[in-house]
Amino acid sequence: MSIKQLVVYFCLVLALSWTFVAAETPVRHCANESNPLPLMVQINDCNELPCDLVKGEESTIAIQFVATRNSMRQLTARVHLTSLGVTIPYELDAERGNVCGNLLHGAYCPLDAGEDVTYRLLLPVASNQPEVPTRLQVTLYDAENVDQVVACFLADTRIKKPSSA
Repeated sequence: MSIKQLVVYFCLVLALSWTFVAAETPVRHCANESNPLPLMVQINDCNELPCDLVKGEESTIAIQFVATRNSMRQLTARVHLTSLGVTIPYELDAERGNVCGNLLHGAYCPLDAGEDVTYRLLLPVASNQPEVPTRLQVTLYDAENVDQVVACFLADTRIKKPSSA
């Protein structure tokens, strides 16, 4: 690679990483504050709360986290929604809730302690979901280690109708 190509490549990587960082969604600790926060969360293109979740569409949630022990082979995601004071589990199908099967950037399990990876959760928003403010909680568990929490966060969202074109 020539110097010119390296400079162009470096500038491109820097610009892309700045865009990724600038678009980070603000999140809060879960009720048990001893559970680690992810390094970064990106809900769709949302960078201020509440984030819009559109009825009848899939929301993309990128969760960057750090593995907590060596040889992590089975991680699962669980989602809870709280609306009008009522918290309900949001049932993810096995494929979506399988963290190891949805890692980005060529990462794969087993993970080792300290490894920094990003999980992509595709969250379908039901067409009959009520249009009310909703608190989203996503928790990543180490399924082989008595469901130890690897990362957990809360984000304020609002369910909206799709915009008409």
